[in-house]
Amino acid sequence: MTTAARPTPKRIFLPLAESPLLSHHGDEDVDLAVLLATTADPEPATVRALLSITAALAADRIARALDERTDLPLTSLALLVAHRPDAKQATGALRGRLFPDSTSPGACHRFARTVATLVHQPASVDDAYLDSERFRASAAAADPAVLEQLLAPILDGGTLPGPAQTGLLALLDARAGRVPTAPLDLAGATALDRARQQQVRAALLARREQTIRDLADHTAGLTLAAELWYSALTATADTPAQASQALALAENAANTLASGEDPACAWPAVRRRWQHVTAAASAAGAQPGGWEQAWQAAEFTDEGARWDDTQRALVAGYDLLANHVRSTWGSPDTPPTPDHYWAADPAGRALLHLVADHLTGHQTHSPLPHYNDQLLIAFVHGLAKNRHDNIPADLHLHGLIAAIKAARSKAAILARQVSADFGIVVPMRAEAHRLIATHCDDALTLKVAQLGWLLQARPDAHADILLVDESTDGASARAARAIDVDHPQIRVTVAQRPDDTSAKGGAVLWGLAELAGAGRTILAYTDLDLTYPLEQLGLHVAALDQPGVGAVIGSRRRPDSHGYYPPSGPTPTTRLYQRAVQDLLQLDATDPQAGFKAFPATALRTALPLTADHSLAFDTDLLAAIARCGHTVAEVGVAALHQYTEGHRSTPHDYDTMLNGVHRQALRHGLDPETRRTPTWDRIRQAGSLAAAAGEPTTTTMLKAPASR
Repeated sequence: MTTAARPTPKRIFLPLAESPLLSHHGDEDVDLAVLLATTADPEPATVRALLSITAALAADRIARALDERTDLPLTSLALLVAHRPDAKQATGALRGRLFPDSTSPGACHRFARTVATLVHQPASVDDAYLDSERFRASAAAADPAVLEQLLAPILDGGTLPGPAQTGLLALLDARAGRVPTAPLDLAGATALDRARQQQVRAALLARREQTIRDLADHTAGLTLAAELWYSALTATADTPAQASQALALAENAANTLASGEDPACAWPAVRRRWQHVTAAASAAGAQPGGWEQAWQAAEFTDEGARWDDTQRALVAGYDLLANHVRSTWGSPDTPPTPDHYWAADPAGRALLHLVADHLTGHQTHSPLPHYNDQLLIAFVHGLAKNRHDNIPADLHLHGLIAAIKAARSKAAILARQVSADFGIVVPMRAEAHRLIATHCDDALTLKVAQLGWLLQARPDAHADILLVDESTDGASARAARAIDVDHPQIRVTVAQRPDDTSAKGGAVLWGLAELAGAGRTILAYTDLDLTYPLEQLGLHVAALDQPGVGAVIGSRRRPDSHGYYPPSGPTPTTRLYQRAVQDLLQLDATDPQAGFKAFPATALRTALPLTADHSLAFDTDLLAAIARCGHTVAEVGVAALHQYTEGHRSTPHDYDTMLNGVHRQALRHGLDPETRRTPTWDRIRQAGSLAAAAGEPTTTTMLKAPASR
């Protein structure tokens, strides 16, 4: 009979300084600790752990054992002397290292103890001794190389406590003029500069909240621009003098803003950010009233609990928008649509912008850094459910969710280190009716107002809007030219380019090429209708700023999107078309046909020559070209100002014709479906059409579980 070998216990080796023997105080453990003090490798970590034992009898025995050793390195000697000034042998050894010439008039045991204490117990240093002639003589006579080695923890450390700073300054002053400058003196001066800078920076950081609140008094409580300015101010303070100047700027910032002056500052990043603060103050005067009252009213929940400030901003916005709907909605038989209420109507649009501005940061409180948009949308729906509000067409929800998206969009534009330079193409065909103002703003004036709100916080940002009329009669172009657009940051150009062979694609691709050639760095396109608010364009910019991104789709179908489809989502035909596009072009996108996309000009310059489709399927051709050039296609969820009505059919699309075009695109981009699996495309071809394939019943095969044995 054989007996299995017993497994060898696993051994775990810890640094000696972490030995459990050093944390017990029984007699046996004390004996072992003393034995360690006598025989262990005297590295500083071990000596420090031994000296941390404070029980009087044990501490005395350990100190005597260490003091009797002759092999302690310099750092361990200093540790021992700092903690046990009565260790005579160690003090003498440390004095000998500091003063190789023992007959030097400056050779002094007290100086050796003071240097050790300065590093390891700075609060215990005798300030009167530091001011004495005896200290100065010893400082001048001591070996600078040994001093530098001893003082390394405070010379190289990240912080320098006040007593250590005082002692180091006294030491350097004592050496100045008496001995030649040594590396010690240079390192000490650097450490003192670093300590002074840290002290002023600490004061600068402590001043942050008060300064931002002072600035908020001039910006209607909006704080994002001020926060970004203060961050730039803090980041620029690289020297003690700069930190002191930054602190002075912070202390006088509110007075400077109130006087309309520019701060006396040569730092370009800080001056640029100050322009954003000034712009926020100017814009605050044009805002409609009501926010402060809504903010105060939203302090508590219906049950009496206090709202978190980040949620409180959402509740205040909800109340403002809901009350606006209640007070202005007329006939219950004809509820207004979201695009009319929150876009075309100037009052509703201004209120949406008011809420969005405060969601970017009101008195430093913003929900945006703490929650993603999917969670924010869920919170809004939950709030409406708890309030039992019965508002037609959920207009307040459309408005608040669009305000959340607009707030995140503006925050992204503000946070950019470089300004935004947009070129936006708007295709037109038989759109003259949208360009005639009746009871509300015309579509062009509206687009400029939305984009102007987004850019107003960045005076250095600019945009070109290019409207391209493909109709042969030119009616849309004439209507657009009749509109007087005057905005300091936005230029509007109208082009008439008749083309009966194009269905939107030709206008968009031509317009993008024109704007890229004009030097615009961020290109986008959208429709003239009011579905996609231009104030959400900052969402695209934030995604474009990620490495490798060559196109961004403003999707209506992401979990953080809102407003376009019913709860059940797109129709079966639309879903099938999307899956077929994924099959054919290998585009993993939820909404490739969305009419709200943006691109960096660098990606478009290589992709546009590869794009040839001018039909309604041009979007996928352009996206495939972007991917073919090695760029990533990203998506952001948008809040569309669109009211879905059950049974209503939008502009009809010939999906079969479009899908045949996508098939041709795949062949042209080297993605022949005959060479790979394309199950959805195959299914549609076998059914004869998209509609027929979408109408086919789907079957699910349930696998029978294997019988147990």
